[in-house]
Amino acid sequence: MILSDWLDGRRIEVPLAVETLEEALGALLRRAPEGVFADPESRTKCARDLAFGSRGEVIRIGDEAVLVLTEDDGVDSPALFLGVSVDPFVVTAEGREAPGRARAVVLAFAPDRLEALRARLVPVLRKFLATDEGRLALYAARSSDEILEDSGLVDLVIPDRTGVSSAVRAVTYRVYADTPVAEVYELMIRRGLHAVPVVGEDYEVLGVITAGDALRHLVPHTRSGRDPMEAVGDDVARDVMTRSVLCVSEDQTLEEVASLMVNRDVEQLPVVREGELVGFVTRDAVLHALLEPTPDDDQA
Repeated sequence: MILSDWLDGRRIEVPLAVETLEEALGALLRRAPEGVFADPESRTKCARDLAFGSRGEVIRIGDEAVLVLTEDDGVDSPALFLGVSVDPFVVTAEGREAPGRARAVVLAFAPDRLEALRARLVPVLRKFLATDEGRLALYAARSSDEILEDSGLVDLVIPDRTGVSSAVRAVTYRVYADTPVAEVYELMIRRGLHAVPVVGEDYEVLGVITAGDALRHLVPHTRSGRDPMEAVGDDVARDVMTRSVLCVSEDQTLEEVASLMVNRDVEQLPVVREGELVGFVTRDAVLHALLEPTPDDDQA
């Protein structure tokens, strides 16, 4: 399997003339086959939802590139679109308050199992863009023909096996070190959370508060007869969290993570991308990902 199986010249827009990721996605979606969108308004809405992360994911794959992933049952196999701009455009959906910038966007539609496609694409694209040759070939291109013939991008080999990304449960809730523990406990109870990550200003992992941590903190207060939630007073997340947290990279293999879980006897592990927390992986999720067939197996 190579990238050209999912990306062809009809779905490449070079150069893009846009100012935002939303505009870039709108330009790429105009290259979708006729009939995919009922009207221009639906295409515009799709671009907006994708750009702001309300449909699918926006993932940084290089200093100047993002990957936008989404599921669509209208495609039988993964379909990729590529856009490259001469000037940087604004990217707003990366989980940060301050918007970032990029010059290239890869839009990927998956028929199902978005996590599996993410796990196969992200490491390959990141490795390509980590080289001077890859970056130069992509950002210096001024036509789709240059991308197809000279960049080497479409010849990238897509691995059949998936990495830990195929089993990641995205982070829905996270707290800061100075968040009052009463708020953390209320969040855990209200949302049925077994663990809540504690992050810094750049979303780096500082620790984690598990249900066990919460109980160890609360039990001494229950003996006083006071309401435990009132008794915790001014305690904050950093006072309760477990600081020594074993993290894994989303680019690691499922086999590596499964071995860590068995050897360390842990039920779940935080998953990081360049130091930033992106989710958790659990034993159940790893087991299912290892045993489920890949999309290529399904088509065999």
